Amino acid sequence: LIQQTLAQGGFGITYLAIHTVLKRKVAIKEFFIKEYCDRNSDSQVSLGTAGSRDMVERFRAKFIKEAQTIAALEHSNIIRIFDIFEENGTAYYVMDYVEGESLNDMVNRRGALPEKEAVAYIERVADALKYIHQQNINHLDIKPSNIMIRQGDYRVILIDFGLSKQYDAQGDQTSTTPVGISHGYAPMEQYKQG
Repeated sequence: LIQQTLAQGGFGITYLAIHTVLKRKVAIKEFFIKEYCDRNSDSQVSLGTAGSRDMVERFRAKFIKEAQTIAALEHSNIIRIFDIFEENGTAYYVMDYVEGESLNDMVNRRGALPEKEAVAYIERVADALKYIHQQNINHLDIKPSNIMIRQGDYRVILIDFGLSKQYDAQGDQTSTTPVGISHGYAPMEQYKQG
């Protein structure tokens, strides 16, 4: 049961919802490319014009593969996905709802964090990154707004794998990802074209 929209990015919309069977809050991410997708009055999503439909379908397949990849990860500092489904002409995945705030929002609210606290958050993110790198995945969008701090226990949760890439044992890329740059956070090589 959808409660409200939490965020909308270039490739998806995230909603706060109530899982009616489990009786708990969840977040649902919907595949929806702003420039190419449209929604009619019955909530059906059309995936682009005839000329862009192939590209949108490739990104939709990548969205589903991304959800499957994240769902297979087992780390306390990585968002947990527990359902993937297709409906309304598009795809969705259901994940834990992190009650809390992003590191970005925390810093905006409080200002610079004490060194000890900041280092503790950085160590947890580094541990999550070490784990995903061992799974041959690069996140490629590490920034304060993609690091959630859970209310109560202050657990760090890494979210938003939308730009992530997977690699095989030889180091060859096995997934395609749209080019995305978080200015001020992306490494220099991501700014290079080609």
